[in-house]
Amino acid sequence: MKLIINADDFGFSKSINIGIIDAYNEGLISTTTIMINMPYAEDAIKLWKQNKKLGLGLHINITVGKPISHNVPSIVDNNGVFNYIRKWENHKFDYIDVYKEVKSQIEKLKQYDVTIDHLDCHHDLMSNTIFRKVFFDLALEYKLPVRSDNEEARYEAKTNNIKTTDYWCSDFYKGNAQYKTIIKYVDSNKEANSIEIMTHVGYIDDDTRNRTSHLSREEEINELKKLKETGFYKKYKLSTYKDL
Repeated sequence: MKLIINADDFGFSKSINIGIIDAYNEGLISTTTIMINMPYAEDAIKLWKQNKKLGLGLHINITVGKPISHNVPSIVDNNGVFNYIRKWENHKFDYIDVYKEVKSQIEKLKQYDVTIDHLDCHHDLMSNTIFRKVFFDLALEYKLPVRSDNEEARYEAKTNNIKTTDYWCSDFYKGNAQYKTIIKYVDSNKEANSIEIMTHVGYIDDDTRNRTSHLSREEEINELKKLKETGFYKKYKLSTYKDL
């Protein structure tokens, strides 16, 4: 089995960046995905360049902060900041606006001389039909693997010969971010050739605390350390999307 343990939100804050790199160096994660429009994205890239075996993907973000592209009215408010809505299923994005911004994010990451490991997205955007179409159109255009976070997306990826994992585990989160959650999920899906486990590891400083409500990131690192103590990482070798 190819097991990918990914850390979302690289670039969000300095303390999250450091936590992700520390988790990688301790052998706890194999890939991360960067929010390229966030204030600490360049800091994240500098850290990654010292740790290039860490798979680096793009965490597509059109919900937090400001866009990289210009003139994308359907995805920003009157202040030019991304709209944040709890449920995205029926939100009316304009395809051209979303395409323009996501493509800009891909191109910006490529400017740092990065081979992009895969694409995924911030918040539950795959539930939106327009976003999902942009996501797959650009995955095909750039020939990039993708995270598929539901059966419909997984079917679409595989139908279009886009590399993705057989399963994706989002259970390791907040109250369920316990090492036993990962063991249970993997043991329940041993027939899979590949699984991605989503994590949000990182450290919490004042800046991070002021900008996100997800503050259990250090606890996730500690749980992954417990996972390592069980011998789990010897049983399942960590992979990246490039290995699929």
